[in-house]
Amino acid sequence: MLHFVTDAGKAVAEMRRVVRPGGVVAASVWDHLGGMPGMRMMVHTVAALSEAGRQFRERYCYQPMMRPGEMKATFIEQGLLEVSATQLMIRMDYSNFDDYWSPMAAGEGPFGKFLSSLDAPDRARAEAAVREAYQAGQPDGPRSFANVAWACRGARPESTKKPVASGWEGVTVPGRGRR
Repeated sequence: MLHFVTDAGKAVAEMRRVVRPGGVVAASVWDHLGGMPGMRMMVHTVAALSEAGRQFRERYCYQPMMRPGEMKATFIEQGLLEVSATQLMIRMDYSNFDDYWSPMAAGEGPFGKFLSSLDAPDRARAEAAVREAYQAGQPDGPRSFANVAWACRGARPESTKKPVASGWEGVTVPGRGRR
């Protein structure tokens, strides 16, 4: 989710705030730029078809937290300790083009929303072009794509300060006495 918020640093700071002292803050984001070949195939294909596709690619591939070290630096900037970063890999298997394409055609995710914004002829052109890329001159059938996500974790520092006064100490509240 860190690549979908307007201020990832603020989001990490909020995660740090709500985690107990010594607790772990962790996050992961898909590497749209280099680690999702199945999605990049779609994105690059529609970018070759239209200016709208090129603009979508720019928004999709260059979101915050997608460059090496960026999430780790943000965790450190927000005061987390023992910060570590890694990559996670998962294979996404498809039985055929329809299995691959149907979530997008149903409007799922950012690409599906982009696809839904196109008029019917442009959607049909996009589907035909992506089908050609998926098949790559071979018969339709199963495909498997190795996808990578950036992941990061850090610990909230243990509190060494005394609790901050609430400001109500010594105040008399009518009907309740002194606090």
